[in-house]
Amino acid sequence: MEHRPQLRGHRLRLGAVIGLLPRGSAGRAARRGTLVGGGLVIAALLVLPIALLACSGGRTSEQPDAPTPEGDPAPIAVRLALNWFPEPEFGGFYQGVLDGTYSAAGFDVEIIPGGPGAPTLELLESGKAEAAITSADDLLVKRDKGVRAVALWAGFQRTPVGLMAHADSGLERIPDLLDHPELRVAVEIGSPFQRWLWQAMGFEGKVATVPTTGSVAAFLADPRLVQQAYITSEPCVARARGVEVRFLAAADVGWNPYGTVLAVADPPPPWAEDFRRATRQAWTAYLADPAAANQRIAQDNDQLTAELLTCISDAQRPYVTGEDGLGAMTEARWRQTRDALVTVGVLKPDSRIEGAWISSVQGAAPTP
Repeated sequence: MEHRPQLRGHRLRLGAVIGLLPRGSAGRAARRGTLVGGGLVIAALLVLPIALLACSGGRTSEQPDAPTPEGDPAPIAVRLALNWFPEPEFGGFYQGVLDGTYSAAGFDVEIIPGGPGAPTLELLESGKAEAAITSADDLLVKRDKGVRAVALWAGFQRTPVGLMAHADSGLERIPDLLDHPELRVAVEIGSPFQRWLWQAMGFEGKVATVPTTGSVAAFLADPRLVQQAYITSEPCVARARGVEVRFLAAADVGWNPYGTVLAVADPPPPWAEDFRRATRQAWTAYLADPAAANQRIAQDNDQLTAELLTCISDAQRPYVTGEDGLGAMTEARWRQTRDALVTVGVLKPDSRIEGAWISSVQGAAPTP
């Protein structure tokens, strides 16, 4: 009988406690990139994943495979720690569990939802997770601090980070803000992205700034407000509330770390390549038909309506596929991210990128 692992996201229903937080909200900086200069840390959200994982009592990939009654090796248990609530940006991972892709490859995958400040790389390093979701900039910063983790797969080929403006604001690209002094920008103060805007884009002293409140309410009420956003979140929420918006992509102006990066321990475990191949197969299936995975995601995050699920899935597709291929990573992009972090003072000029990622799967199928 085929072994089909259960999706156990209900073990950590943070979404039910907090609701659907906009992706650009304060307190999420650690989830999307390292927060420089302080920020809101929700202690309960940092402790809950560790406590629940510590009590799980399940077999981990460090334990030897025991033979099944049929004589086959037991599947490798992989706890995958997400860095946010269940949403379509993790759709391929859900797909791999639901359709048996991971099971067929020899894995028993348990998806552990996260939330603001979810310490996914710390869970990975401490052995409380075998795989973790992070971002390329966060991975480089954490590696620079001694965390032993390596990127295996880049879910978002283009960063979903950017600014959201009202459709009639007159803005086409982020630099256009320099020509619109009447507009204000709500951003995560101290984040690497905010530093990039101020230093690389020349916003310092020229663009009025306010801290983001973690809600789209102020944006909806003020046509002169521009808000930090993620293509898969705030724009969809605003449109669902009847406000047309324009998304100004950070990738278009040089801030472009990979997003939804799948990381494993460094040095990588012997099953890493098989897991990456299975992940590619699962994401290919999800992009072809996301309905089943999205339905399960909605069960684990009841803040997601059918309208939001459709909007998010459509918005993320071009960011996931990219020009280099599904899940691909290149030295040029990692170097670009390192250089951007050096520019904003998060990394030192002598910081190295070597060993931060594993080269893409050779001979993989073309991007759908």
